[in-house]
Amino acid sequence: MLALALASSLGPGPGQGGLEVTIQDDALMLHGSPVWVHAAARRMADAGTDRVRITAGWSVIAPRSSSRRRPDFDAADPAAYPEGSWDKLDRAVRAVADEGMKPMLDVAFWAPRWAVTRASRGKRGRERWAPSAAEYGHFAEALGRRYSGGYADPRAGGTLPAVRLWTTWNEPNHAGFLLPQWRRTGRGGWRPASPHIYRDLHNAGYDALKRVDPQNQVLIGGLAARGKRTRGPRSGMGPLRFTRELACVDSALRPLRVPECEGFEPLRADGFSYHPYSLDRPPGVSNPDPETAPIADLDRLSSLLEGLGERGRLASEMPLYLTEYGYESNPPDPRRGVAPEDQARFHGHATYLAWGRGDTRMFAQFLLQDIGPSPFPEGSPRRWSDWQSGLYSHEGEAKPALQGFKLPFHAEPQEIAGRDFVLLFGQVRPGTGRQQVAVETLGADGVWREIESLEIRAPGATCGEGSSAFLTDESGFYLRAVPYQGAVSYRPRWTRPDGGAEHGVPVAVGPGPPVAVRAGPAS
Repeated sequence: MLALALASSLGPGPGQGGLEVTIQDDALMLHGSPVWVHAAARRMADAGTDRVRITAGWSVIAPRSSSRRRPDFDAADPAAYPEGSWDKLDRAVRAVADEGMKPMLDVAFWAPRWAVTRASRGKRGRERWAPSAAEYGHFAEALGRRYSGGYADPRAGGTLPAVRLWTTWNEPNHAGFLLPQWRRTGRGGWRPASPHIYRDLHNAGYDALKRVDPQNQVLIGGLAARGKRTRGPRSGMGPLRFTRELACVDSALRPLRVPECEGFEPLRADGFSYHPYSLDRPPGVSNPDPETAPIADLDRLSSLLEGLGERGRLASEMPLYLTEYGYESNPPDPRRGVAPEDQARFHGHATYLAWGRGDTRMFAQFLLQDIGPSPFPEGSPRRWSDWQSGLYSHEGEAKPALQGFKLPFHAEPQEIAGRDFVLLFGQVRPGTGRQQVAVETLGADGVWREIESLEIRAPGATCGEGSSAFLTDESGFYLRAVPYQGAVSYRPRWTRPDGGAEHGVPVAVGPGPPVAVRAGPAS
């Protein structure tokens, strides 16, 4: 049958039971008032968020973090930290759990001055020059113990919520988070430094969190999608080069013979965290730089991880967790970003690319709300230096991206078995269980009308019948097809449990020829 042929050509899809979605917005969750924190958590939950990623800032929580001399305290004991130092993090974790979502913590930047080899220069408090792995492990243990699920909540009573998903550090291949990226060799050249520093940090954090509770899931990586072509202490490293160095192999995946790799043991983690930003490109456009891996080029990273596993450089398989992603919108940022409508559509396309991979467990949205302008004069390049990738404007107004997040949707033409179709992918994120959806097209008279579409199921399953209204799977996903009819705009309509209806962001299919896709065996 044709539907089965199409399903076979599309690959495995989310064979592990859906795609968890996470949001990160530290500006709101860690720096807002208590009212704002709970309001932000409620908005995240209402939009259909599964998990919230939060930064556990080492330098923020640690005592005397600006001092060169280490204070005398038990850094693995959360009770030994200054009174009140945990309050903001506790409040964020508590708000997330109260709204029925799961918290995820980065054991992250920056380090106390007393835990680094030397001062990093630049903005005060952003120490990151070769942090002590031992001290980092103590901090990770303190976090694990505090959010074990059995630690007394000093403010709200009862116990603090449990955290079971962790990442170690953040973007260690970016000079803004870890230094040095490269070290000068005796011959005047440069050798990677940050992957080896990070490996020690990760191992210490992994051991500490697993020691507290083996149920803790600890991710490695958290890498930025790009690096710099130059080399130097502050020149970020491409993610694939960083990953190879992390696993102590060269470009041919042969073991590296450098001092930092002596005694190398396979990398241990429950998954690989990654930030596949496309930045100035649509989600489906490849980056020609082979050391990068935006979301269109995730096969580069997956292939590398597979090769490392085959060569015994990984202790176990590492599925991908895409823990940060998004597009800035213009407006409000006058210098960079995409149109607000494109921001919304790009999220749907990127969700489809992530969902269609058999090795991906999580997809992300970076920021609930735009940061807004900095206090610099109009026209200053520094005025819009922060991120404007939110679902809401900095004034709290919903952007098109909010509906694009709640109802991610993508449509693209494909030629299957000699016939032209439009593939329709989407998800309903709010609520739980199967949801009722229909697809509409825009007529020449400007009226949206419901159309019939064909269900596409996984290879090996029976084919679905054509229908207009249909039910999603238990995770809210659906995959449909309609005959290709040239330039047509499509949008989804979700019928909420209360009987009301919401529409997704329209996606226009252009008049160009459909993309040819190799069809699998017909049933």
